[in-house]
This record gives sequence, structure tokens and C-alpha cells, in this order.
Amino acid sequence: MKNKTLIMLCALCVSVAVVLNLNCNNENWILFRASQDYFPLANGNTWHYQTDNTATVIEVKNDTIINNIKATIVTRNFENQYWLKNQGEVKKLTLRTVNYGGNDYLIQQSWLLQYRLPFIIGSTWSDVFTDTVDVLGDTYYIKETITRQIIPAIEHINVPAGSFFEVYRIDFVETCQINDSLESYTGSEWFAPGVGLVKRVANNMEQVLTDYLIE
Repeated sequence: MKNKTLIMLCALCVSVAVVLNLNCNNENWILFRASQDYFPLANGNTWHYQTDNTATVIEVKNDTIINNIKATIVTRNFENQYWLKNQGEVKKLTLRTVNYGGNDYLIQQSWLLQYRLPFIIGSTWSDVFTDTVDVLGDTYYIKETITRQIIPAIEHINVPAGSFFEVYRIDFVETCQINDSLESYTGSEWFAPGVGLVKRVANNMEQVLTDYLIE
């Protein structure tokens, strides 16, 4: 009986130790994720992506002032985009134009919330822009919406650029309505610590990271 009791006590001690170890490891991973940059916008950072036979290169350039706001220039296949990362929010400037007689007329200029930092499992956010614009007698009704949610799981993912651990998956819905025309995108994005976006699936089209340089 003494031996049986001793064995039971030893098993209990081992179980407690395992649980404590798992809890400790879990806390360590939480602290690790909280300390990492999942959206690094340092000058010179570069990401190469592949979608079927289409290659995309994204590179962070210098900061600039646009509409009295300090933003970061990020080129997508050498075309400028403008991003703002400040106070736990990442926003992107949408510039939308229409062409009349060879001239472009601006119908949308808005900063839309893309991500909230730090990433927290289960968190959601959204943003919406609406406006009605008149261009040479034609009226444009515009409504753009963005909704994202971090799913309650941390993943390990393999892409051509390598294997990544402690990856957040974010599900999203994006829509843009201009008068009677509606574009809609649904899918998921995967963000790796210290690297950023490593995979994106939108309307069943997959984009994966093939190479990157993080300064």
C-alpha cells in the first residue's frame, strides 16, 4: 500500500510539473509574440511573393509627408503606396481616380484602418469610408469597408521562403462599391514574427512569400 501511494504521489508530482512546464512555455511564447514586430516598416525591407505565374515585389522606402501626415512609402512592383503605422494602428491611404478625356480626377482619398497592433488572439476591427463625389456632372457614390479578425489559434506554416512559427492567421472581408459596381474579397492572411506577411489567400487565389530581406 505504501509503494502504491508513493507511486501515485510521484505520478501526481510529475503531472503537476508537466502542467507547470506547459504553462510556463505558453507564457514564454505569449511574451515572445508580444515582443515581435509583425508589420516591420523599416527602410529597405523587401518581400518577394508569388501568385501562380505572377511575381510581386514589395519594398519599404523613405518616409514622406502627404496631406500633412507623415507616412511611409511602400512600393508594390515599383508603384507607390502610402502606409501609416502609429499608436497601435496600421493604416493605408486609398487614392482612387476616374479618367475623363485623358485627365485623372480624384474621387477617393482616405486612410483606412488595416491592422491593430499588437496582434491579440480573437480580436476584431473594421473601418468604413463613404462619400458622394461629383465629377464633371457625373455622381459617384463610394463605399469601402474592411473587416479583419484574428482567429483563436497560433500556427506553424511552410512557404517557399522557409518555415515560420508562432504565426497569426487573420481572416478578412474587403468590399468596394462604386455606384452599382461592387468588388468583394474574402480570405486569410498569415503574419510571422519579425517578418510580416508570409501568405495571403483572397477569393481562393494564394500568394506566398518566396524571399525577403529584413533590415
